[in-house]
Amino acid sequence: MNTASLSAGVLLLLLLAVLAVTLGFARLPDPLIELGVVAIGLFLAVSARICQAREQHLALCRALDRLHRPY
Repeated sequence: MNTASLSAGVLLLLLLAVLAVTLGFARLPDPLIELGVVAIGLFLAVSARICQAREQHLALCRALDRLHRPY
């Protein structure tokens, strides 16, 4: 079975991105709060799409492994 997990480097970069988004949102002036909410929504959407693509890739790898197994 082909299982993959996120590497330590990817997890570190994701943690740093979350920290940067949090700090950036906390420092926004009041007139830009709406823009900050939209930016956080965009960040979450991109993160979710990356996770979805990873799951689809793993499902494709499992399907290809089943096709290539000898009977």
